[in-house]
Amino acid sequence: MEMKRINYSSGAPLEEVAGYSRAVKSGPFIYVGGTTSVQPDGTVYGEHDSYAQMKYILEKQLRFVEKAGGSKEDVYAVKCYVTKDYDGKEGAKAYTELFKDVKPLFTVVKVAALNRPTQLIEVEMNAVAGCSQGTEWNGISLERTNYSSGAPLEEIAGYSRMVKIGPFVYVGGTTSVQPDGSVYGEEDSMAQENYVLEKQIKLLEQAGATAEDVVKVKMYNTPEYKTFFKSETESYYAKVLKSVKPLCTGVTIAGLNRASQVTEIEMMAIVGCGGEKKLPEWGKIDFTRTNYSSGAPLEESYGYSRMVKSGPFVFVGGTTSVQPDGSVAGVEDAKAQENYIFEKEIKLIEQAGAKPEDVIKVKAYLAPDHKKYVKQDVESYYGKVLKPVKPLYTAVTIAALNRPTQLTEIEMTAVIGAGN
Repeated sequence: MEMKRINYSSGAPLEEVAGYSRAVKSGPFIYVGGTTSVQPDGTVYGEHDSYAQMKYILEKQLRFVEKAGGSKEDVYAVKCYVTKDYDGKEGAKAYTELFKDVKPLFTVVKVAALNRPTQLIEVEMNAVAGCSQGTEWNGISLERTNYSSGAPLEEIAGYSRMVKIGPFVYVGGTTSVQPDGSVYGEEDSMAQENYVLEKQIKLLEQAGATAEDVVKVKMYNTPEYKTFFKSETESYYAKVLKSVKPLCTGVTIAGLNRASQVTEIEMMAIVGCGGEKKLPEWGKIDFTRTNYSSGAPLEESYGYSRMVKSGPFVFVGGTTSVQPDGSVAGVEDAKAQENYIFEKEIKLIEQAGAKPEDVIKVKAYLAPDHKKYVKQDVESYYGKVLKPVKPLYTAVTIAALNRPTQLTEIEMTAVIGAGN
């Protein structure tokens, strides 16, 4: 199974200094990290212009996809982190001009800030080389299928609600907007969450997957989510997904498209991974899942895993520096919290047979006052262990983390054998 990684740099000096790549390819899988419209001379292209920034970023990322052996038609996901000054219509116009016929997933969430005040958008992009042509990989047909939920905007803007590539099923950011355009469950967070999860599970079933095959759930919640949480509303997650124990990362973002929306959810599944038998369509790879716990009591009571392994893929969910006794390590020290998390996650992936050299993606969600508590004299675990590896490293500032003393939450993805 050839999964050896290839790192791609844009030539930006910071990539070499900090130790990260602009894009990483492992097997046919191409990942382009969070990209803004900063130009080689350090200036921001398209200041105050959402259309110009979106177009600049997408075209730049497509060049990396092509350099890695893919094409525009192989792109299956575009995720945008936008600021309060972002013009949704103008940004969507640029997206539609490029992707209307391809119809990848298109998820947009509002964050508290990007690195510079003039940056309006940061974009991640994923592709599978050859999936638009039904390429074969390790005996697996990676033929791509797009699925629509029937919402008119999907056809107008040019995006899918779900994309299936071989056994991999990806569901884009979904809210509780109903077919008539109204928001289901206004002022009831659990009702909105239930509506979205039930809708997504029904979509998965169209692609041949079940709830038991769900690997990852990502919830983007607005600050109002807690305000409108009604504990008496029965939880669909508890009823259907708690026993599955997927990754379940929840982050508080600045806002969603409408004021009455309080949650947007993404989901990923691998067909059959929740079963006990190797499926013929898996070719030479056994994707039977293994869940890993960090031992934190909340994982068992809520019903989620800290890490899930399926085939060569190792996914670590959003992790903070909360210690076994419930206290937060590294209070008022952002680097200490980051070090605690990275060391914990590397120990976890080693349990699954992965090494630091196999890490391909890191995503950090930062508290608004993160920069205030960065201490330069604290040695960086990332610099010592992961800088030579140069994974993707996307960092966005969100509205808040679960506790006021938490400064960062980090996800990690590794592919066993990528470092070879």
